[in-house]
Amino acid sequence: MLKDMEILKNSSVIDSNNSYDDIMTQRVQIIERAPLLNSNRTEPNVDQENLYEFYNLSRYYDLAFERDADRDIEFFSRCFKSYSNINIKQLLEPACGPGLFLEHAPKHGYNILGYDLNPSMIEFSKERLKKCNIPSYIADAVIGNMINEKFDKKFDAAFICINSLGYLRRDDDIKLHFKNMSNCLNDGGLYIIELSCKCDDIRNEKKIDDTWHVSKDGIELEVLWEINWYNLEHRIRHVDFKMKVNDNGDSFFIEESHDLRLWIYDEFKEFARSAGFEIIGIFNQNYEEVSIHEPITGELGALFFILKKIYNFKL
Repeated sequence: MLKDMEILKNSSVIDSNNSYDDIMTQRVQIIERAPLLNSNRTEPNVDQENLYEFYNLSRYYDLAFERDADRDIEFFSRCFKSYSNINIKQLLEPACGPGLFLEHAPKHGYNILGYDLNPSMIEFSKERLKKCNIPSYIADAVIGNMINEKFDKKFDAAFICINSLGYLRRDDDIKLHFKNMSNCLNDGGLYIIELSCKCDDIRNEKKIDDTWHVSKDGIELEVLWEINWYNLEHRIRHVDFKMKVNDNGDSFFIEESHDLRLWIYDEFKEFARSAGFEIIGIFNQNYEEVSIHEPITGELGALFFILKKIYNFKL
């Protein structure tokens, strides 16, 4: 948390009058792992200025997007048993952020490696695992890029949550990501992706929980994540993000614009298929199955897409 505060002291976001309308266009993330860590890999060259300022504030991100990870992992486990005929033990999490799932997955019997492009997130994740006395051969976090990261071993399953995949906006980058993930997974392995598709009516993007409040350990957050417009031609979903923070008396305000991929289901399905993945199940936020034969639009909310790597698929 002290490191987060130091970042703020050296940043314009400490002034609540500053606007962050022009902050970067893309946060590219990654994947990685080997025994847990490939000792031969080199760290990617990270341009820190091209990361959204919010993602440098790991502690506040962790609080703002806290969720019931155990409940999610129990759902993932049910999917593993229902949809894969291999014994799933080794997990990979692209865009792992502050490491919430890295902390909880070992309790359910999994080894897991997470990766993220942001060094602040990786540092926070490693410290989190250290505090939980989880050894690095069980769970670890590394810096990596989900477009083209290479590994010395394959994994049984992977997952990516809260539409983090949306920060890959270009078709070519998305195709490279799926190709890379296909190379990372064993045949029959699963890839679970949480994201929301384009609404037929953009007015349905408005949610009653666009603004939410978090209070913990003397930290008060008021967070706004609001989708205001689409650029259909360029497949962009524009998000306005605002966060007020009171950290035990120290107050500041962040305002950013995030442009994410505007997902259209048929296109998403083709991206996956091009790399040998088949969508075999779709579930809503209550873990209730959604028919793959009905129209899949944003009106259904954020969904979990269960992808299976096709056996002997040739890339």
